[in-house]
Amino acid sequence: MECNYPTLKDRHPEGLSHDQDAGAVCSDLEVRLKDGAHRCEGRVEVKYQGEWGTMNDHSWSLEEAAVVCRQLECGAAINASRGAHFGPGIGPIWFHYTYCNGQESVIMACTYPVLKDYRPEGLSHDGDAGVVCSALELRLKDGSHSCEGRVEVKHQGEWGTVNDLNWSLEEAAVVCRHLGCGSAVDAPKRAKFGPGNGPIWFHYIHCKGPESAITECSYSTVEDHHPKGHSHDNDAGASCSGFVRLVEGDGPCLGRVEVHSGEHWTPVSDGNFALPIAQVICAELGCGKAVSVLGHLPFRKSNGRVWAEEFRCKGEERKLQFCPRVPCPGGTCHHSGAVQVICSGEM
Repeated sequence: MECNYPTLKDRHPEGLSHDQDAGAVCSDLEVRLKDGAHRCEGRVEVKYQGEWGTMNDHSWSLEEAAVVCRQLECGAAINASRGAHFGPGIGPIWFHYTYCNGQESVIMACTYPVLKDYRPEGLSHDGDAGVVCSALELRLKDGSHSCEGRVEVKHQGEWGTVNDLNWSLEEAAVVCRHLGCGSAVDAPKRAKFGPGNGPIWFHYIHCKGPESAITECSYSTVEDHHPKGHSHDNDAGASCSGFVRLVEGDGPCLGRVEVHSGEHWTPVSDGNFALPIAQVICAELGCGKAVSVLGHLPFRKSNGRVWAEEFRCKGEERKLQFCPRVPCPGGTCHHSGAVQVICSGEM
């Protein structure tokens, strides 16, 4: 009763109608992400009736993941993992399925069946849903490609920059990893990619290098440091290797698939390489849609190196690096040769 309101009485005689009755949706379910690399990724768990349980991955997609990330204030959804990607949970499976349009603020605003333990009905923790969130939205602007440019961070709904105090390859490495852009090639300072505008959200960032997201590094209070004398002339930048490329084709949108290991570009085997994987690659490279996947190419110029994992993309992932992976059967990925992808070349 701490809010302001008029005298409590029946307003119906004054002409008010129940057609304008107010409602509310409350987030009385606690949500958390477990067994990920940081608090903004992991298996989705919900606390109901005092007990933590999981969500089944039936109909699980980026729309549902976006709502989880928003509810946890973890930025944008990067991946919606299925098949207990972060390991099977324990206890009840509270949600048989969840359907969201992606704009809801909490999971309870989405559509789902009655909450109860669905294990007795045959559901297994092998189908637990997971989420990878960006923590803070991050982008690289005004570079020659999507994995190079001025570092910008979205905070409180507004894009701003990072001051280059203490900026080095360690910080750039975390930015590249956060964005699924491979390894850091350079950490330019003094607004190499042009001065930004708006807030300067970070006075400095200090990372050790292995962190998976900027929010795991050390930094001062996230606030606009522009009024404190900082200038966009010192905006930090990053140049990343990128994680995937197409080589030895007739253009940038056709060729043999290679991924960056952190040290070398390494060809990918054609074993179990399906069109949804190619679709993610083409979209990531700005090359439109996947047209064809070809195999049996010789492993040339790789000194015997072959990527030691198979990708398990569904086709909706934003970048290849965010797709689930499994080790190659028997520890070898040579199969019949390297894989080649042909993209439409049009976005």
